[in-house]
Amino acid sequence: MKHVLYLLLPALFCCVWAVPESSVEFERHVIDAEFPNGYQVSVADVDLDGKPDVIALSTTPSQLVWYKNPAWEKYTISSQTERNIDAAAYDVDGDGDHDLALACEFDLGDSTRGGAVFWLECPEHPETQQEWTIHRIDAVPTSHRVRWADVEGDGRKELLNLPIIGVGAAPPDYAVAVQFKAYTIPKLPRDDTWKQRSMGGHLTMAHGLRVVDWDNDGREDLLTASFEGVFLHVGPTGGGNPEGLQLGLGDRGPRPKQGASEVALGALRTTGGRFIATIEPWHGHQVVVYTPPTPERLPWDRTVIDDTFNDGHALDVADLDGDGDDEIIAGHRGAPYGLFTYRRAGTPSGWQRFPLDLSGVAAAGIFVADLNQDGRPDIAATGAATNNVVWYENRGVSPA
Repeated sequence: MKHVLYLLLPALFCCVWAVPESSVEFERHVIDAEFPNGYQVSVADVDLDGKPDVIALSTTPSQLVWYKNPAWEKYTISSQTERNIDAAAYDVDGDGDHDLALACEFDLGDSTRGGAVFWLECPEHPETQQEWTIHRIDAVPTSHRVRWADVEGDGRKELLNLPIIGVGAAPPDYAVAVQFKAYTIPKLPRDDTWKQRSMGGHLTMAHGLRVVDWDNDGREDLLTASFEGVFLHVGPTGGGNPEGLQLGLGDRGPRPKQGASEVALGALRTTGGRFIATIEPWHGHQVVVYTPPTPERLPWDRTVIDDTFNDGHALDVADLDGDGDDEIIAGHRGAPYGLFTYRRAGTPSGWQRFPLDLSGVAAAGIFVADLNQDGRPDIAATGAATNNVVWYENRGVSPA
């Protein structure tokens, strides 16, 4: 219990909600109007020109590409992979550029095969060499989320691989734990075997993975969203509990519509606190906020702030208006497609919703970054059924 209290104390805050007096204006820009079944999007300076570029992938048909900022010319990263599902940029070989970890060969309907994990070596001139060299790391059926994090606390990042379901799992319960793994970059990443270890083995239908520094110790911790709800995994040993701590229960409906699907950690700098945002249940209809209760205990208090989504799939948090507190960005990829922002307010839920894009993007994935380098966070998004890649330019706060 003492350990639980230590984890909760940094998050306590007074729930005083301010009524919004203004909202953020966004200008919509289309990066690619013909990107079939876009699934994930991320941002990295691929060509090392000092400008953040956009990386996008689709599953079927498979594409893995990057767009050069600011004109958004499209370049192929690889046409050799299939059923791409997630990518994460990092300098794997230490040569100063951004390589890419990729999970692919994904099939939710086959939990016994596929799930390849590669790293793709960024060429010296990515604008002219449009097939990056592919290096195999591992294969775990239904590998679904890859992230880079220093979970060992040694100053070096490991590659995390979170499959969505366990080997042999089948609908509707998917009642087999996933093989959550971490891989250490070897001395010779092109040639040597990547050492791996288990990151826990109790999660089922694990859809969301977020890297955070939970206790401000400089070491990266993890939040997961699964059928089991929201779990915190602290440091290399789970803070004494390798299975993590359950912070949020998730939606407790019958499987497969259960638990949590996406997760993000938000800061409330004006009060010294924080919150957890989720989409629930799996591919669900709810946007949910968790806040720490008083007195301290687990799990956190759960508040549904929106229950109108159809196939919710995109989630992030950022201080969009510069007031010190994070807003929530969330969207759904089912019709009628929508992408929204949520700001603290004096409403019954404590949050007010603002439409960002109605019907223009079937939001499968989003990524927050300052794309035009004006000091304000912008939003990049991939649209599944809308077959597009879009970015929303943060134009700042305007009177409501």
